[in-house]
Amino acid sequence: MKITDYKKIKPLDNIFTLFDLKGKIGLITGGSGKLGQQFAQILSQAGAKIIIADIDKNTADNVARKIGRMVNKEIVGIGCDLTNQKQLHDLFKKIENKFHSLDFLINNILAKPEGYYQSFENYSLKTWDKTLQANLSGVFHCCQHAIPLLQKSDGSTIVNTASIYGIVGPDFRIYQDGPAKNNPYGGKMPLTLPAVYAASKGGLIALTKYLSTLLASKNIRVNSLIPGGVYDGHNEKFHSAYAHRTPLGRMAVWSDYNGAIIFLVSQASRYMTGTCLTIDGGWTAW
Repeated sequence: MKITDYKKIKPLDNIFTLFDLKGKIGLITGGSGKLGQQFAQILSQAGAKIIIADIDKNTADNVARKIGRMVNKEIVGIGCDLTNQKQLHDLFKKIENKFHSLDFLINNILAKPEGYYQSFENYSLKTWDKTLQANLSGVFHCCQHAIPLLQKSDGSTIVNTASIYGIVGPDFRIYQDGPAKNNPYGGKMPLTLPAVYAASKGGLIALTKYLSTLLASKNIRVNSLIPGGVYDGHNEKFHSAYAHRTPLGRMAVWSDYNGAIIFLVSQASRYMTGTCLTIDGGWTAW
């Protein structure tokens, strides 16, 4: 291990540069989702050049153009199925050809295949495997491909979006057999918390800690963002139960995680790796 010359470490004493991302290149996988769009918008405003990758190319392009108009900057949209190795290889080849390096990677993947909300007793192995392949294996492969580009940066970072249900069990009392018509995400099944979601997010946290020690010598930091539930048009019964279970008395709104993501990808968190940053209104505090 090299002995650090502490005198060469630049002090973080300027509030105007602490969160500055000017000239930084960032990839957001699952970037067309509501949280991914928030991240793309706020990080662009902080000066970063953002690439949005999502499974549907047209959606990725449309979202990139929409956010680009909002922030008056170019956002790049690329279609990529992260479970497809050829498409994943092509994604990073495109990034290398256009930008040459990568400063941060935000893995924001969430798959909901057919049967996703089925009960635990009746859950199919096919749905389980498809979800894990995207939520966990997709992140694993994405990190593999990103490392060579991240190494070209002068200090880079990976942020994996996990969940409170990766660190605590769900409180099923807030779901209470609601009718399928009240599931804000559609389908024929009521809203619930599938075991595969918890397993994939818990695995993501473990992967984060593993990568943080593996990649530290390459000057790549790896952390997890652990968000709580976001209000997304839920029915009043569910919303009231969730809010009552939360010390701050409400669900999150999408922009509640913007400050956390700027912190995690900027120099403000430069001595932070292998850590889970929990933003949940106090849900996991009791």
